[in-house]
Amino acid sequence: MVREDAVYIHEMRSDRELMKYIREPQTSIEDSLRWQQLVSSFWTINGLGLFAVIEKHSGLFAGWNGLWTVPETGEVEIGYAIARKFWRMGFATESGKEVLDYGFATLGLERIVAVARPENAPSIRVMQKLGMQGAGSGTYYGIDMIKYEIYASATDE
Repeated sequence: MVREDAVYIHEMRSDRELMKYIREPQTSIEDSLRWQQLVSSFWTINGLGLFAVIEKHSGLFAGWNGLWTVPETGEVEIGYAIARKFWRMGFATESGKEVLDYGFATLGLERIVAVARPENAPSIRVMQKLGMQGAGSGTYYGIDMIKYEIYASATDE
């Protein structure tokens, strides 16, 4: 993501419907810019981070997808958010496949997890479409969530 994406990031992070399973919506563009700077710093810290998801035909910012570590466990997690106008078009799944490939082929990871609130059916469907399998539940980001996982060997088939 680049600085110019901040306005689109803020549009998404201030959208109550989009953020209801993620966190409280942000009210200022400054908060969204700080978040963008934080997640961008992960690239330098540990080689993980978020990619902008761009709609091919229009070039519009459609959301983000990427990898970071779960604070409670240190596991590498895939996470994504797609702007509402692009929901149900396959952007999370398509970009998720690329992110998993990046994690396994480029970074050499053996396993990637994803967590979601149990009531977040759309995110769970994306995890399943990515080939992830249920791996229990736990407290992540201070919230009771379910966990899915996928191993590098599962993507070789």
